[in-house]
Amino acid sequence: MKIAVLFSGQGSQYVGMGLDFINSSQILKDKVSNYSKVTNLNIIDLLSDESKINVTRYTQPLMAAVEIIIYDYLKQNLNLKIEGFTGFSLGLFPALYAAGYIDDVSLMGLVNNRAIFMEESSIDNPGKMAAILNLDDKIIEDLCIKISTEDQLCTPANYNSPGQLVISGHELKVKEAVEKLLALGAKRAIMLNVSGAFHSPLMYDASLKLKDYIRDLEFKNSRRLVYRNSNAQPLTFETIKEEIEIQVYKPVFFKQSITNMINDGFTHFIEIGPGNVLSNLVRKIDPNVTVVSLSKLSDMEKLKEIFI
Repeated sequence: MKIAVLFSGQGSQYVGMGLDFINSSQILKDKVSNYSKVTNLNIIDLLSDESKINVTRYTQPLMAAVEIIIYDYLKQNLNLKIEGFTGFSLGLFPALYAAGYIDDVSLMGLVNNRAIFMEESSIDNPGKMAAILNLDDKIIEDLCIKISTEDQLCTPANYNSPGQLVISGHELKVKEAVEKLLALGAKRAIMLNVSGAFHSPLMYDASLKLKDYIRDLEFKNSRRLVYRNSNAQPLTFETIKEEIEIQVYKPVFFKQSITNMINDGFTHFIEIGPGNVLSNLVRKIDPNVTVVSLSKLSDMEKLKEIFI
């Protein structure tokens, strides 16, 4: 048994997420209080705020805080040998904490600023995203190249699972791609309700701001495996800052990351964070591995059945 932890990305959040874990321990409550100070956000109140929890500016620090808390609860209550980590987009950041590359307070400051920078880029360079289902990746990639111009672009953004790829870019080009990919045989092509063209060059300004922010940020060395979003390969101490910089405008190679992890011997995956989106994707990538989601406190019973 070789265990990896996966951290959920933005989009799976829900009102009240993580409160059952936070309220289970004064230590965890105190940690969240520290995160509120470093982000200047009332995290407990925001987790119950239906009007703000889906706003990128708030979603990212809220997701990171909840995923850190759930991971810490897991460590305190189950003695598991966890050998690998990855996360989907935002989820890569709690993975850096879990693997020991950065402390939690510094990470929360980083994620909070990432959210601000990405929101600013979304305002300055507005765009859209769309999910394309049941069409070969190469057809989608070629179409994006064909219709993109110097001023208007569409590009692959999230390689989720076999038959599921998300595209991102300027709204007109994304809508054009949706129409043409349906004509080319896509089963479905769905415009996503997101606030920006994430993981596309429209986020490049956010990348530059992140590069400046992390210039003096201290990271620790770690031998624990974290698989990068930008190329699906294991992270090294020397490539941490590069990954943080480019990850916002490069595609998320989640499908490829999971395939590489399975090829590297991982047999059991625990998804940490709200919902079970990543668990479902992993099952599509390889139905033979064991995957379980840890979203609610009651989910701990499932983990105990599998791992004890």
